[in-house]
Amino acid sequence: MVLSFFKEGSKLYTDAIDQIGRKEYSKAKKNLEAALKKGCDGKEKMAEMYIAFIEVGENRGDANRYAALNGKLANCGASNFKFGLTEIDTEALKTECELLIQEIKAAGMDDRNYMEKGQAYINVAMQFAMLGDAPLKFDEAFKGNTMSTASRESLILQAQAYEIMGKGVVAEDPKQGSEYMQMAYNFRRQVGDSGEDDLDLMNKYARSAKCWICGRPVNGEGIHFMAMRSTINPVFRTSTENDIIKPISDDCNSVYVCVPCYTAISNRSDDISRAYYDESIRQLRATERELRAEIESVRRIANMRN
Repeated sequence: MVLSFFKEGSKLYTDAIDQIGRKEYSKAKKNLEAALKKGCDGKEKMAEMYIAFIEVGENRGDANRYAALNGKLANCGASNFKFGLTEIDTEALKTECELLIQEIKAAGMDDRNYMEKGQAYINVAMQFAMLGDAPLKFDEAFKGNTMSTASRESLILQAQAYEIMGKGVVAEDPKQGSEYMQMAYNFRRQVGDSGEDDLDLMNKYARSAKCWICGRPVNGEGIHFMAMRSTINPVFRTSTENDIIKPISDDCNSVYVCVPCYTAISNRSDDISRAYYDESIRQLRATERELRAEIESVRRIANMRN
């Protein structure tokens, strides 16, 4: 009776391993859980590890799942194992788990602490870089992506780091923001991405203009100055031809306005619109009262005649 009990658990375990090979992870997890309840001939630690591995695949962004898997890897007693077609070194996977936990924690940091967050990304990137071209096993196991390597992940993380720092520092230092975006662009290019968004922001952050209204020179288009559509007659174009920092766009369809002037104009426009709106509502309510009074008067006259 006891032998039959353990044989049934072992069969469930074997079935689960086959289901993992067919990427039927939900079924495999259920069979592994059932095998643990019945007993699986000394393979309980491996069953627990496989369950934890599958749970990582269910939510790749949950640091707790990587931590749980790391504990199971330490206790499973195997120096290597297979997950489907993927051959996995246990110690290497533990390292990958630890780095992914750090990456997830870095991603969860507040963007307002952009330098601290960027540095956290860089720290993880440097650790990935030390692993060289070692393939990342989670991407291979769950996505079949054998091109995902530690060195590639390092480049991606460094790109993300400088994007975070560039977008954060631009409010205080557009030139530094542009330099960070250039570095992000270079890292994006190394992994085969176009990096167009980073290049666009790099150019905008570096761009200079003179406010048409107050004459203040500013850097950082879209952050510290805006282009406002305007009719610019030839006399004005000629008068600005020798300006090193231009107050008008190259196509002469817009003037540049610094954010303080831009927001002052925008806020004043809102105030005027609100005043007109409030006055219109006041007049509408007064008209409604007059109409109600007239309607009531007509009703009274009609009632008197009846």
